[in-house]
Amino acid sequence: MKELAQSTYMAGVLVGAIVHGSLADRFGRRTVILGCLLQIASMGTAAAFSPNFASYCFFRFMTGMGICGLIINDLGLTMEWIPKKYRPFVTIIQGTCLTIGQLILPGMAYAVPDWRWLQLSLSLPFLIFPIIIWWVPESYRWLAIKRRSQQALHNLNRVARMNGEKDGTFVTLEMLTHENEKNPKKASFKSTPLGLFRTPAMRRLTISLSMSWFSSSFSFFAIAMDIQRFGFSLYLLQVISGSSDIPIRILSTIIAAYVGRRFAVSLSLLFSGVFILCSLAIPSDLIVLQLSITLLAKGLLGSSIVCGYLYTAELFPTELRGQNSTCKKKKELEYETKL
Repeated sequence: MKELAQSTYMAGVLVGAIVHGSLADRFGRRTVILGCLLQIASMGTAAAFSPNFASYCFFRFMTGMGICGLIINDLGLTMEWIPKKYRPFVTIIQGTCLTIGQLILPGMAYAVPDWRWLQLSLSLPFLIFPIIIWWVPESYRWLAIKRRSQQALHNLNRVARMNGEKDGTFVTLEMLTHENEKNPKKASFKSTPLGLFRTPAMRRLTISLSMSWFSSSFSFFAIAMDIQRFGFSLYLLQVISGSSDIPIRILSTIIAAYVGRRFAVSLSLLFSGVFILCSLAIPSDLIVLQLSITLLAKGLLGSSIVCGYLYTAELFPTELRGQNSTCKKKKELEYETKL
């Protein structure tokens, strides 16, 4: 039944990409992030008190929706505020935080062996996070596209003050209004999934990035969910797996910053494929070597996913950014359905 519960959760991740990606493009990233945090807290807590397996799967499905919406919109909002030259380093901080969470989880699971209490202890902190997100301003790019220029100007001035601009603002309401007048089609454009295939250039981007996401997500989940086959303690394997990801992600981020995003994603996919093929040739009795090669492949695939978020956010226009997450999450569910 564990496999069924996990597949139900991943189905929620897929639906979350479809629903929350579209909602973010319509109502704003910050609003959807707040809703997702409350959804994770409430549904995760309800899962801890679920009276039967069916209700547990339902609550886990809803939790998966919230988790997906939180991640894709958190990264999207970050990319829309951070200057281009700092984006790779901010991305590595966020990716490292994901890994730190993976390192904390085995310790909590070891200390709280009862699954209900563990589920509860992982869900309740999400009631605190909306207070932090409430302080984060909405994307000024999204506000400008939605012709909410006054609010966009307010957020820009607020961020300017945070950055030490004491002598006035670097943008005015007239500048934002003039920009919208110069681009009337962009300002009035309605985002739909079909917009990802609207032009030849956009079609090429969508198809190419979807293939990249398929390769990364399919292989990453295949390795991550099969790592217990090596026979070591599950808690220890999770700690080793998370620790091995950090240096690889740092290296890939440096490559993305100084060489290029496309090169970083391509290199990660290429070498992860090489390591997966090499692991097939290693004798079964050399467990440590097999584990090392497998973890290298997993770390590279994780780096490809993190760099892929950065690359995708920069390639797609603001009004379509949330829509592209749907293509990626469909590939992640592919492996789950095969289980």
